[in-house]
Order: sequence, then structure tokens, then C-alpha cells
Amino acid sequence: MEDRRVQRTRQLLERALLELIEERNYESITIQQITDRANVGRATFYLHYRDKEQLLLATIQRLQEDLARQLEPLRPADFLQERPALNEQIFRHVERYRHLYEVLLSERGAALARHRLMAYLTSQVEYFLLRPLLALVGEPAVPISLLASYVSGTLYTAITWWLEHPREKTPEEMGQLVRKLTLPAIFAVLGVAPEQLVSQGRRAEQGSGS
Repeated sequence: MEDRRVQRTRQLLERALLELIEERNYESITIQQITDRANVGRATFYLHYRDKEQLLLATIQRLQEDLARQLEPLRPADFLQERPALNEQIFRHVERYRHLYEVLLSERGAALARHRLMAYLTSQVEYFLLRPLLALVGEPAVPISLLASYVSGTLYTAITWWLEHPREKTPEEMGQLVRKLTLPAIFAVLGVAPEQLVSQGRRAEQGSGS
């Protein structure tokens, strides 16, 4: 029962923070406003969180953990075999939690939320996309961290655009669009043709499966 009460209280506080962000700038929100909206006391708030930043980080962490579970079945470089890959899965997650993403990434939201999401996207791009490619073709002409930031920046921009134009594209179409926007640059930096990478990827997969 205690665990359920804790979970319930934290959900109330998270919901209150998100509702307030919809109404005003995150920076102007006070602890008192959060507790009033959640209908809990200030002492209760401080039992769970040090400040509103820790509450925000907990909300972001929960979102990232859920996304990580969705990405878990993926294998690095699935995109080479035209399987549903990183981009598509991320857009499906954005669709599932559209309202939460809209609030966190809005101009009223905290810069911290945008920074954390960008950092997470960059780490996933590096793991699922770039590291497998480098295993096939070697080190690129630019630092991998720069290339990962470039790709994740395009992905982030596409996410924010899609949140503003929800009827324009499906998650799958958005995933394919990001592929078209980023892969030519990746191939150019690596100095290889797409067909060459697909062929190498298939040979590597067959070798690992034998």
C-alpha cells in the first residue's frame, strides 16, 4: 500500500507540473503552485523531491525509460536490412505520448527538458546507427560525437515539426523522412555507397548467425 501511495503522490505532482507548464513558463512556476494544483502539502512534496527541477527530471526519466523499453528489441544497424528501426520506433513513442512531448518541448517548457531529450537521442543514434556502421567501414573523417549530434539534431527538429503538424505524416513516414535527410550525409562522410553498406551488413549478419 505504501508503494502505491508514493506512486500516486508522484503522479499527482508530475501531472500538476505539466498542467502548469501548459499555462505559464516553467521558470516562473513555484513549489507552492505545484502543491496547490496537486492538492498535497509542501512537506509531502519535499518527501519526494528536492525542488521542481528534480520533479521535472523524474518526469523526463520516466519517459526515457519507457522509450528504452520500446527500443530494446531493436538490433544495431537494423536499418540496413530495411527493418523497422530507430527513427520509426521513436516517432511511434512520440505518437503514444504526444501530449507529454508537446508540453516538455514547448517554448514554455524547461531548456533542461530539451537538453536531456537531445542528449538521449544522440546516445541512441550513436549506439543503434553509427557504431554498427563504423564496425563495417572504420573511423569517419569527422568525430563520431559530431556526426551523432548532427543526426540527432535532425531527428529532434523533425519531432518538433511533427508535433506542430500531427496530421501531415504517420510515424513510419516520419521515420523514412529522417532517413532521407540524414543517410546521404552519413554515407558521404563515411565515403561509401549505400549498396556497399547493405551488402557488408548482410555478410556480417550471416557471419554472426553461423
